[in-house]
Parts: sequence; structure tokens; C-alpha cells
Amino acid sequence: MSTAANPYASPQTSDLARDSDAAPVNPPIFAFSGRLGRMRMFAYVFVTSLLAMPLAFLSMGLMFSGSASGALLYFAVLIVSTVYSISLYVRRLHDLDQSGWWSLLFLVPLANIGLLIYMFFFRGSAGENRYGAPTTPNSGGVKATFIAGLVVMVALPFLAAISMPAYMDYVQRAQQAQMQQ
Repeated sequence: MSTAANPYASPQTSDLARDSDAAPVNPPIFAFSGRLGRMRMFAYVFVTSLLAMPLAFLSMGLMFSGSASGALLYFAVLIVSTVYSISLYVRRLHDLDQSGWWSLLFLVPLANIGLLIYMFFFRGSAGENRYGAPTTPNSGGVKATFIAGLVVMVALPFLAAISMPAYMDYVQRAQQAQMQQ
């Protein structure tokens, strides 16, 4: 029963609760409307970069070898990945109950870092907001991709920062030992 059917219903009735009407929505892969949670956005950005980088490197190799098709492929990969990333950022801002136009802050130096921090670390609005119903809970695949992305983007650089100086020290000691022989 809705409020139009019973205008005298008390505000405490369960049929008037806005959150009970909003069933979770399965977000589409590519759209500019709707909402997207932070874990799903991070996973999508990670997978997009895994797909776009090899294509970009391949097209750059073709481009530098003098092939015009390499330049076209490079700009096609660049445009598609940029538009897709903007769609992810707009939907994440919608989840935070903000306008997608705030994504233009990515063009402003230092403000873009603040916007990324806001999008990755702040929780989206609970329940339905003006941009739609919340998304479905994250699947096992989204969670596994999120963990893999964290490992690749956070743990591996720390491991490299620790291991590279140790390797350089080893090379230096090996060269000194070889010179002494």
C-alpha cells in the first residue's frame, strides 16, 4: 500500500519506508547512470588497466615502427579506456550521492588526488539515494580481483623497494669479489 492509496497512514508504517522499496541492483559494466561501490570500482579499474596496458604497449610498438595503424590503435585504446574510466568515476560519485560533474576535478592538479581519496575511502550512501538503488553485494570474483589489485598495486612496490637495494648491494659485493680474484 502506498501513500497515494492511504494518505492517512501513520509515518511509522513499514510500507512507507523508502529503503524497503529499493532492491539492490546489479550494476552494468558500462553505464553513466546508476551507482558503483568502491570495491567494485577498484576491481574494474584494475582489470581495465590489465587489459589496456598490453594493448597500448603493442600499439606503441607498432606506432614507433612506422605503422599508421599502430597510432590509430593507440588512440582508440586511449579513448575507450578514458571514457570507460570516466563512467566508473561518475557512478562512484553517484554512490556517494554526488553529481557526476565532480569528476571534472580530475583535470585540476592536487584536487584530483583529493577526489581519488574521497572516492576510494569514503562509504557510499546507505539505501536508495537520488541516483538509484544500492548495488548488489560484491561477488567472490570482485573480492578476489580487489585482493589481487591490492597485491599488485601495494605489496609488490613495497617488495621491490626492499629487494632492489639488497640486490644492488649483492651485485656490488660480487663485483668487488670478482676484482679481488
